[in-house]
Amino acid sequence: MKFNKYDWLFNAAFLLRFAGIWIPQLWYDENFTLILARLPFDRMIAATAGDVHPPLWYLIEWTFIRLFPDPLLLPAWTLRIPAFACSLFAFVFCARVLNEFDIPERVKFAALLLMAVLPMQLWYAQEARMYALLELEVILALLFALRGNFIGLFLSSFAMLYTQNYSVFYLASIGLVILLIDDWRSTRNRLRILITAYSLSAVAFLPWALVVSKQMSTISGRYWIQEQNIGDALNTIYKLFWASSMPGFGLLSALLVTFMAVTVGVIHLLKSKHPSRWTILVMAFGPLVMAWIASLLWQPILLFRPLIGVTPFLYLASVWWVDELFAANQIKSWREAVIASALIAPIFVSGVGGYYKNIPAMKNDGAVSPLIDALDYVKANWQNGDVLYYTDDGPMINLLPYAGNLPQYEMTACGDRLNTGPVLGSLSPSTREAIGITMAELNELQFKRAWVFAPRSPLHPQCYEDHIAPFASGDPLIVVDDNQFITSGVWLVER
Repeated sequence: MKFNKYDWLFNAAFLLRFAGIWIPQLWYDENFTLILARLPFDRMIAATAGDVHPPLWYLIEWTFIRLFPDPLLLPAWTLRIPAFACSLFAFVFCARVLNEFDIPERVKFAALLLMAVLPMQLWYAQEARMYALLELEVILALLFALRGNFIGLFLSSFAMLYTQNYSVFYLASIGLVILLIDDWRSTRNRLRILITAYSLSAVAFLPWALVVSKQMSTISGRYWIQEQNIGDALNTIYKLFWASSMPGFGLLSALLVTFMAVTVGVIHLLKSKHPSRWTILVMAFGPLVMAWIASLLWQPILLFRPLIGVTPFLYLASVWWVDELFAANQIKSWREAVIASALIAPIFVSGVGGYYKNIPAMKNDGAVSPLIDALDYVKANWQNGDVLYYTDDGPMINLLPYAGNLPQYEMTACGDRLNTGPVLGSLSPSTREAIGITMAELNELQFKRAWVFAPRSPLHPQCYEDHIAPFASGDPLIVVDDNQFITSGVWLVER
C-alpha cells in the first residue's frame, strides 16, 4: 500500500493521541464523568441538570461503558476512548473543510500538521471530557453549512447544543460566515437552510434550555473563574496551541513564535484577498470575542478548553504565510524548508515532549494521585466504625469512584455566595444528591473514627476555614498537597 503525505499525518495523529493515554490517572473533571457514567440513567440526567454542562457527553460515556459486560471492572482510563475517537474524526473532517476553502497545498499541509501534533489537540484527545467532541461538531457544522446540507447541519448543531454551552458562539459564527459569502444567490439558499436547521435545533433544545437557565442562575456569583483582563485573552490564544505543556525553559520562545505566527499569518491572510479569508478569521476569532464580551457583560466565563473549536481555523490563519515563503523564492526547496524548520523544531519538541512528560504530574499532583495514596493508607488501617469525611467536593469527587462501599459523607457548605459561600465552582446540592453523597456535620454522625480529607486553597472562603478548624487544626496525619496553590491533608478524628 502506498502512503501519501496526508496518510502519514493521520498515522502521526493517531499514534500521538494514543501514546500513553492509559498513564495519567483521571483528574477531577474526568472522575466527575466517571461518577455520572456509572449512575442509573435518571440519576445521571439529574446530576447533569445540577451541573453547568449539557448531557450529551455524559450520555455517550454512559452508553460506552455499558457496551462491556461489567462497567465497574473497566480500567478508568478507557473512559478516554470516545474522546480519542472524536479527535481523530476531527482531524479527518478538518481536511475536508480545508478542501472547501481551496487553499494552497502547502498551507493546507502545514495547518493539518499542527492539528496532528500540537499539545492542545493531544490533551483533549486523551481526556474523558466533551471538548474533542465539540471540536468535531464545530467542524462538521461548518462543513455542512458551506455545502448546504440541511440534515447534516441540523444534526451537528443539535448535537453541539447538547454538548457545550459555548455552542451558541460557534453557531453564531457559522451564521456570520454564511452571510459573508460573496455569491448572494448561493448565500440565500444556504441561509435558508441554516435558519431552518437552527430553528429546528433550537426547538429540540428547548427542554434543556429551561435547565440551562436554572444552571446559569445557580452559578451566578459563585463560578470559579476569576475576573479577567486582556492578558487572559492573549493567554487563551497561546493555550489553544500549547495548553499547559510547555516547560519553563521554552515558554518565552513559544510565546514569541506563537504570537508572531498568528500576527504575520493574519496579516498575510487579509492581504491575500482569498475568498475564504473572512470565513477563516470569523471561525478563528469570533467565538473568542463573543466569550470575551459575555465575560465583560455578565461574569467571567472565558476558558481556553471550550474554544477548542476555533483551533483548526486559528492554526490555518497562523500558517497562511508558508506558501508565500516559497512563492517569493525566500525558500527555494524542501531542503531549505527543513533547515528553516530546524529553527522552530526545538519549540515543538519541547512542547510535545513536555506534554508527555508533564501531563501525568499535572493531572495527578494535587488532583488524584496523592489522594489515592492517602486512600490506600486509610483502607490499610480501616477499623469497624470508621467513616470517610470530605470537607468539600474536591476530594469527594476524586475518591468516590475508588472508595467502594466505605461509608462516606461530606460537610455542608457554609453559605451560597462569593466570600461567604462554598468553594468556588463547587457542585450544586441537586448534583450531590443525585450522585448519592450524604451531606452532614461531623458531630451529627455516629462513628468511632473519622478520616477527614480537608483541602485549603484561595478558592475557599473564610467561613470554610472557620468551619473545619475544630477537626482540621495542627499537622495532618497524612500530607496530601503542600504547594502555592493548595494545601491539603487527612486528619484522624477519634471519639
